Amino acid sequence: MNLDKLVRLNIAFKPSKNVIEKVVSISREIGKNNGIFFVLDNIQFHPHITIYAPKYRKDDINKVLKDVKEIAKNTGNIEFQFQKVSGGQGFIGVKFNYSPDIKKLHEKIVAKLNPLQKKDIKNENQESSDYHYNFSPEQKKNIKKYGYPDAMALYSPHLTITRLKNEFLTESILKNINWDIPVFTTNQIAVYEMGEHGSCKKLIKEFYLSSK
Repeated sequence: MNLDKLVRLNIAFKPSKNVIEKVVSISREIGKNNGIFFVLDNIQFHPHITIYAPKYRKDDINKVLKDVKEIAKNTGNIEFQFQKVSGGQGFIGVKFNYSPDIKKLHEKIVAKLNPLQKKDIKNENQESSDYHYNFSPEQKKNIKKYGYPDAMALYSPHLTITRLKNEFLTESILKNINWDIPVFTTNQIAVYEMGEHGSCKKLIKEFYLSSK
């Protein structure tokens, strides 16, 4: 298969305005004194909470957008509760509780969109180069089945703030993050084109959730 015709899309929750402002500020602050791979700015690097992020043929992007739109209009607003700030392999981020509402939407999107990536793409050998990440055996199994390492049983809602070039600085960075938003609600999911290190470099389309 011609890999030039493949694109990794991230179907993700778009955080509320106050959360976006918070993580952009923290990302910028970390980048002032540390080597990092990207700084969130909501322009070239978009704050997001991944739901599902496999590769698709470019010809299938409109099908993905149609399916996401349909799911969004039948899904109510989603509440997120802060769990902790965390890090691993240089990544710095915020984790949230995995609520029944988040779980239901994640599973619905994976079930709907997995067939689009699965029938044409054998991409498990491309994952490490995309993410620059060492995957566990369980994540590698997920890549083969879903085209994404953290789907279904391994899913954990999180928002990545940045990635350090020196991962040994992770703990000291985490200690200085003051997260003061215990709960927020999002009313949008979006589809992004992904860049390296799990980043979202381009907003393709956003969809409002139902207010019901």
